[in-house]
Amino acid sequence: MAEKKIVAFSAGRKYGNTEIYIKTALIEAQNMGVDVELIRLNDCNLQPCKACPNMPCMAKGPAGCILKDDAEWLLNKFLESDGYLLGAPVWSLSPCGVVTDFRDRIFGPKMDVAGWALSGGAPEWIRGRIQHRPGALISVGGALTENWTSLGLATLYTTTFSAQINVIDHLNVHAVADPGEALTRKDYLQRAKYLGQNLAYAVQNPQIDWTKRFLGETSEDEACPGCQNSLLLAKPGRDYVECAICGRKGLIAIENGKLKFDWPEDHGDRLTVAGKFKHMREIQYHTREIFEPLKDSVKEDYAALKRNNDFVVKPLD
Repeated sequence: MAEKKIVAFSAGRKYGNTEIYIKTALIEAQNMGVDVELIRLNDCNLQPCKACPNMPCMAKGPAGCILKDDAEWLLNKFLESDGYLLGAPVWSLSPCGVVTDFRDRIFGPKMDVAGWALSGGAPEWIRGRIQHRPGALISVGGALTENWTSLGLATLYTTTFSAQINVIDHLNVHAVADPGEALTRKDYLQRAKYLGQNLAYAVQNPQIDWTKRFLGETSEDEACPGCQNSLLLAKPGRDYVECAICGRKGLIAIENGKLKFDWPEDHGDRLTVAGKFKHMREIQYHTREIFEPLKDSVKEDYAALKRNNDFVVKPLD
């Protein structure tokens, strides 16, 4: 059997705290016989997506993109992997900007497994490199209070949805800010080791469907049992909350004066292929039933707004 490979992507600084935890995880995976690679995203030339209306990357892959940078190389690295690891520092509640550039250029609609199925199959440029890979995430924040890192893991999760990367473990670090401080936190270092072992085990056992199979530490302190996070959407008048990451619904109850949630199983949340089919059908329904009947009625206004560029300011050459 060919050796399995984990490719890790770090959005942190070279030799920074994020990289320390990623390397700690990769060393454990390597010790279990898995081939590992680490890519520093800040070493790469990766421009923001231009959101081309005709989306040439859908049919031709990254080679069809109008931007000529390292995106094609990065996507090929992902497609050649059996396991995915992404780590990033938290800056203003959420990870540094290269994470969203990475997500939009490497993943997004062109890598959507549900979109492929509804369009008759994966595009030719994929060349059969289709896997529902296991993955792991590491978010590293410096704030002492966890709510200052609240969008860290949530944003990293958004890189996993379209390609059906099944997150089997994640590490949410806070109170680690100064260079090298990661090495002083033996608890997080141990968790990073376990994360590397869990990811290695998952890639070595591809016969298991890793959808919603979490191997990391679980805690009653985390509300959602699906993605093991507590970032929730709560609105007045409802008797339920929704997980902002996976979309699962939890019924609200009060027990001994404390908030409690009951989470019915949802086989169609965002962590599942069925959930992605649901999302694709929503998009198709919206275009067909809501926008198309009104499209002609806004043509003139749309054209007028496109012509009105009097206040558009461009940078100097």
